[in-house]
Amino acid sequence: MGLDYLLVHLTYNIPPAVVMTIAYWPFFTKLDLYRISTLITIAVLSTIPWDSCLIENQIWTYQPDAVLGPAIWSIPIEEVFFFIIQTYNTSLLYIILTKRLVKPMYLSPSDVWKRNIGIVFIVICLGLGFAGIHYGGKFTYLGLIVGWVSPFMLIQWLAAWSFMLRLPCRDILLVICIPTAYLWCVDTIALGNGTWVIEKNTKLDIQLWGWLDIEEALFFLVTNAMIVMGQMATDNAIALAVYNMATTDGKVSECPSFGQLVTVFIEGHGKPLDLAFINALGDAVERLKQQSQSMYLGSAMFVGRLRIDLIFLYSFCRVIDDLVDEAPDRNTAHTVVQECAVLLEKRFAGEDISKFALAHPLLLSSIERLPIDRLSIEPLQGLLKGFETDLDFDAENNTFPISTEKDLERYAFHVAGTIAKLVIELTTSNIGCYDTHRQILTAGSRMGQALQYVNIARDISRDAEIHRVYFPTSWLEEKNLTPAHVVSCPDNPQLNELRTRLLNKADECYRSTEQAIRELPLDVQGPIRVTVESYMEIGKMLRKEDLPRMKGKMKIPLLRRLRVAYKALSMY
Repeated sequence: MGLDYLLVHLTYNIPPAVVMTIAYWPFFTKLDLYRISTLITIAVLSTIPWDSCLIENQIWTYQPDAVLGPAIWSIPIEEVFFFIIQTYNTSLLYIILTKRLVKPMYLSPSDVWKRNIGIVFIVICLGLGFAGIHYGGKFTYLGLIVGWVSPFMLIQWLAAWSFMLRLPCRDILLVICIPTAYLWCVDTIALGNGTWVIEKNTKLDIQLWGWLDIEEALFFLVTNAMIVMGQMATDNAIALAVYNMATTDGKVSECPSFGQLVTVFIEGHGKPLDLAFINALGDAVERLKQQSQSMYLGSAMFVGRLRIDLIFLYSFCRVIDDLVDEAPDRNTAHTVVQECAVLLEKRFAGEDISKFALAHPLLLSSIERLPIDRLSIEPLQGLLKGFETDLDFDAENNTFPISTEKDLERYAFHVAGTIAKLVIELTTSNIGCYDTHRQILTAGSRMGQALQYVNIARDISRDAEIHRVYFPTSWLEEKNLTPAHVVSCPDNPQLNELRTRLLNKADECYRSTEQAIRELPLDVQGPIRVTVESYMEIGKMLRKEDLPRMKGKMKIPLLRRLRVAYKALSMY
């Protein structure tokens, strides 16, 4: 009886699991737990017979004073625990690094010849593995590794090859290489200490470095690859299930169980995919990644159909905003808003808008993808009123429509309060919570206004470039300024005080809605907080920045955004 192998776990294998679990804990979902537990079960059941064969045939041996003693089919319990901890660590790392990905956008089919190449490669490896087992001797351990892992990889490849090829290669390589390199180092130490031994007559006796035999290096590489492929195959099933939910009307669970996802996947497997929907989703995701990091990060906190609904809603908002702001002249911008109003009315009336030739293609596609069965048209019409206000700005004729603080509040409600209402509508319809009080909808609108005040405070210089000033004229007059002064000199230090006043107004709205957020269902409180806190963090940064030095659009650094999200999810 000894503690050497146990100490390897306590020193090297358990600490990464603890650190990753603590770091990811606020983001953990029931689905994450189900998928990790399922893969651990499969890993243990599939590895025990193989590992038992290795030990009974004296390919692996353990020093009596290196293990505790209890065993399962000749396998020390420390070794069985290794199957668990390796699968847990690699699976959790995969989930962390791919959390941001919108999985259904990777369902597009790939070329069949790529599948065939993968099949041929794995079958060749399987043949080589059997050959190594047949010849025995120094090829025994290598043959047993390759011959054991190849059938599992072949099944995984056949189940999800196209999805695997579509996922970002960099992320997948990182998930495989990081734990593999780490375990190579751990194994080198353990082999050097004699915790376990590979018999010389069953291996090639070639070391990658130090005590690390080439077979051991290959073992950790292929087992981590197999774990990642298992998680990718699971993601393929989840992505297809979520796709089916997103393209189906009616109530679904905001956080469906693993069993529900498997059921939906089986029922939808083999049906033709709507590639136009998948491509539109990919375009919407890229648009948010490039132009609205806060919205993209916020959407990543939601799961299932609700996340896709929010992505299409946010994308529509970005499209109409860009088309209005980037229009060559005011008349063109007015035309865009009018076309949008007509298209929305037709869409909500159930008419086919795909042949509306006069509309901008981006506008048309973004409206086509709005989940109208889970939205009402009134907030969207209110949003268009906000754009009409934007178009009322005319610096040449000294026309600035935000004259009073009431005008500012009305504008913020139209361009942001309405979006908050839409988000709440999507949330309640997706999780089946239809008894939402009017108080929550009102609070949501005020929260949206708070975020818009932060936007205005951030974009003073950018708005001045297009001759827009959102400070109320009455505020400017208190400083003996006019909107024209702001347009000509947006870096005026006097504006710092007005910016702070605007941020104070945002904080006031934010505080007044805290209680209402707590009345939302627990499943969505955290994700909504992430979106809100991400914007409010911009406000905190603005208070510390020197306005004249600010150039371009302020963005929150990635690590700071993650800290904000962690804190927000820990609040409920």
